[in-house]
Amino acid sequence: MPRNWLRNTLHPGSPSLRRAKSVEDRLADYTEAVALAEAGEQMLASDVIRHSGTGRRRILVIGHGCTFSSHLGEYALSVAERMGSDLLFLSVGLPKKDPNWRESFSQLADSAAGPWREAAERQNLNVQHEVRFGTVDEAVSELVRSCGRIEFILSEPEEGEQVLGQTGLALFTVK
Repeated sequence: MPRNWLRNTLHPGSPSLRRAKSVEDRLADYTEAVALAEAGEQMLASDVIRHSGTGRRRILVIGHGCTFSSHLGEYALSVAERMGSDLLFLSVGLPKKDPNWRESFSQLADSAAGPWREAAERQNLNVQHEVRFGTVDEAVSELVRSCGRIEFILSEPEEGEQVLGQTGLALFTVK
């Protein structure tokens, strides 16, 4: 295994998980969990990121404006299904005050998230879609604070650059 996340505690030969002690450890754990999930080891992936907190685990998926690329959406659905996580799609619009513009953006974003929401529901995944206005890093920080229990973030490279290091959560960019 790439990391030594298993160690013997109570019984020799009996694996147990260690808790991540830093953001770097947590990022490494999430990286390993995603790799395990992609390799078909869902139970191991789930064990790597299991927390004692309450609520369902969520993966935050940041769209590009009001759209979600097909590669990002497909990857998010695949990882969420393998890890048994919910999906939270986020569309971030410019901080314009014009209510007509905001309504139009919200409708476009909802239309763009619709196919991914339907695909997630067909796979029995819980999915939500949020629309926020402002900068990407502010919108993500506010959403993470208000929602809690977000395991990690998936985004395209441009949005990933804006969020990098802002939340303390693992960030994976999908090209």
